[in-house]
Amino acid sequence: MKRTAIFLALIFLCLSPSIFAQKTVTPTGSISAAKILEGNLAATGGLDAHKALSTLNATGVFGFSLRHPLGDYMFSYKAPATDVLEVQMISHGSSWTGRRDDHLIRRSTIEGAEMINGAGMEIVEECLRSLLEWDIHDYSKIELIGRAQVEKRWAFVLRFTPKKGDPQVRYYDMENFLLLRMDQVQRFREAKDLPEMAYAVTSYFQDYRQYGALKLPQHIAVSRSIGDLIFELGSVKTNVEIPESVFRD
Repeated sequence: MKRTAIFLALIFLCLSPSIFAQKTVTPTGSISAAKILEGNLAATGGLDAHKALSTLNATGVFGFSLRHPLGDYMFSYKAPATDVLEVQMISHGSSWTGRRDDHLIRRSTIEGAEMINGAGMEIVEECLRSLLEWDIHDYSKIELIGRAQVEKRWAFVLRFTPKKGDPQVRYYDMENFLLLRMDQVQRFREAKDLPEMAYAVTSYFQDYRQYGALKLPQHIAVSRSIGDLIFELGSVKTNVEIPESVFRD
């Protein structure tokens, strides 16, 4: 059962997403994965702006309905490869999810929200971190695997295979190269002595706005059975001092 669940989740990410597209005429034309990523960097502020980013601190709210949010979050990033997502859930505790180089950061209070309705906070952390990537050397392969429609817009579909961990699939708008969607594998255990489960989780990037030199989505919507879990971006501060204690284990 364990192997079957993980196998199905990985197969979902490895299939060409064109099979999920609507039955319309697919746009034609050739382009490389490298050109798509260059277009994305240009659309979100340019390579120089991304390289000039030494730190970023973003805050906002999250919930299934933002009129009645579940809590607040703060995402802290320090170039080149350190970040942490702090989630504070109302009437519950806090959790911290991130990485420092190759070292994972995972900690929480007793009732901290490490997972909400089947979506782990590492899914959201990866979404936020991906928006700041410009150096792609941590991936063993990035390949164009098809074209698909995302919310009625045609997108190039790239599969990212990291040197460690599961592959992920990202969808880039064919006109403006903005990131529209990301598919990831969610892994978890209900208890230490129980088998690991795995399934695919889809996130959508919506309503891009200018935040200083960078263009970022105001909303990241993680698709769940009871409705999208939405993380709304409020304030963004760049190149400010962030204490090292923020990134502790």
